[in-house]
Amino acid sequence: MYPCSMSLTRRQALRGGAASALVLALPAPYGGRRRLDRVTFGLCADVHQDIMHDAVERMNAFVHAMNERKVDFVAQLGDFCTPKEENRRFLETFHSVDGSHHHVRGNHDTDGGFDAEQVKAFWGIEATTYTFERGGVQFLVLDGNDRHENADAGYPRHVGPEQLAWLDAELTAGAGPVVVLSHQSLENPSGVDNAGAVRAVLERANERAGWRRVLACFSGHHHLDAVVEIAGIPYVQVNSMSYYWVGREYKHQSYPQHIHASHPWIEFTMPYRDPLWATVTIDPEADEIRIEGVRSSWVAPTPADLGYPAEAMKMGIACSVADRTLAIEQPRD
Repeated sequence: MYPCSMSLTRRQALRGGAASALVLALPAPYGGRRRLDRVTFGLCADVHQDIMHDAVERMNAFVHAMNERKVDFVAQLGDFCTPKEENRRFLETFHSVDGSHHHVRGNHDTDGGFDAEQVKAFWGIEATTYTFERGGVQFLVLDGNDRHENADAGYPRHVGPEQLAWLDAELTAGAGPVVVLSHQSLENPSGVDNAGAVRAVLERANERAGWRRVLACFSGHHHLDAVVEIAGIPYVQVNSMSYYWVGREYKHQSYPQHIHASHPWIEFTMPYRDPLWATVTIDPEADEIRIEGVRSSWVAPTPADLGYPAEAMKMGIACSVADRTLAIEQPRD
């Protein structure tokens, strides 16, 4: 459970729903105790600075909460901001966190005619596919925006052969536990279009090692709060910090007219009153990964008010990030 407030003065008792347990395994060298350190990090996704009128305030609330928690690092999981000077304040707010910060490229981060090189230069990163290490855990960052000849219309959502080769090489060279970060999910049909190929690389790494090295995969993109386990690997979708997209059929006004006049895309969203994020702790002493979420409420009108299909609401559409516990079952010596 983690409290959230845009002003940082209005504290809520926030609980992210029912916990779910997934069993993972660490190898004997790590199960031989404490080759891993406890690692705590913050994840936010799909802030959409270029859509939301209050994205800076939402990011400021996240940074203050992460500083209070003294996290080891934070990462944003894409659809963050386009590389234009008007977004400099937003970017600097994210970079002001006390711990280190990491970027994952989303499909909307090049909107407006920008390209990947401009995004990297603006964010201050050298690559959109990279790795870093904390506490004995290797974090692998993927860019799901590769183009290929047989792609569907719309935004690219592909992990190309060079990235797949890089991912396999990193997993082959390493021996310790791994966490994967991406924007588009690796399990949802509307995520990465060759997700099966990516998962196969991860699953082969587990098979070679004889244990589940891949502790979890975290993504954004879908603006959902969900977790799916495939071949023993949990795939966790971190909800948008800002809203759920409903499109033109359900367009409406949630804010005063002057806000919609300056931010016209908001009328196609169902905004969350408070910003959402996840605080993740990999805790080898407790043999678990804990995800602490945030619960908010809809800015009226609600999905029910708009006549949004009740069946769709069962698929992870929620103004919250649920608390979850992913159990690490370490083998006996």
